[in-house]
Amino acid sequence: MNSKLYVVGIGPGKYELLTAQAVKTLNLSDYIVGYERYITYIQPYFDKKYVSTGMTDEILRVEQAIELVKNGFNVSIVSSGDPGVYAMACLAIEKTQNTSIEVTVIPGITSANSAAAVLGSPLTLDYCVISLSDLLVPWSQIKNRLECFAKSQAATVIYNPRSTKRLWQLKEALEIFRTHRKKFIVAVVKNTYLEDQQVIISDSTSEDWIEKTDMMSTVFFCSEETIILNGMVVMPRGYLK
Repeated sequence: MNSKLYVVGIGPGKYELLTAQAVKTLNLSDYIVGYERYITYIQPYFDKKYVSTGMTDEILRVEQAIELVKNGFNVSIVSSGDPGVYAMACLAIEKTQNTSIEVTVIPGITSANSAAAVLGSPLTLDYCVISLSDLLVPWSQIKNRLECFAKSQAATVIYNPRSTKRLWQLKEALEIFRTHRKKFIVAVVKNTYLEDQQVIISDSTSEDWIEKTDMMSTVFFCSEETIILNGMVVMPRGYLK
């Protein structure tokens, strides 16, 4: 079988922030498959055949991509950020086991890193990443990890912080961090690098930012040592000492 299956990270969705390898792979593809929102990000730049589905149709997307590969086409499944971080790479590999289809994963800029660049440098030292979505992971497990991350004092990046159905988890996460840390900076980047990008800088004593947070937001619970310099969120590494 000469046709290929790729899983491609498209970063925050701006063409300028695609890697050269991602651009090359998408240009070589006959079909591009993905969540409908992510398809709209890249469709203006690649004259290809597209297959899109809605939220929670991940299995269907991979199955459609596999069928296209079996029919002799080169296919790219696109994921926002990096395809190996809360995304499609794992599922593509799982669904192609016991087949002759080889999966190639093309990395992309993660949401944590692209949003951090907008803020400045909040992830200079060690940091943790966690998703608050309990669709595939029980909340008890998420809560236990939040406790560990809060105790670690490392900066923590929160994916999938708040949806129309999950309204209380983000506040509970904040309460857990309040228990184990002194006052710390809270930063939110919404629609990172897109035209309607929003940035909110607050702190752990406030909850006003919670209502403004949604699934397109990346939330930072910064370490206690993080500071604001020239309007930017910065975790000093210690060079100036």
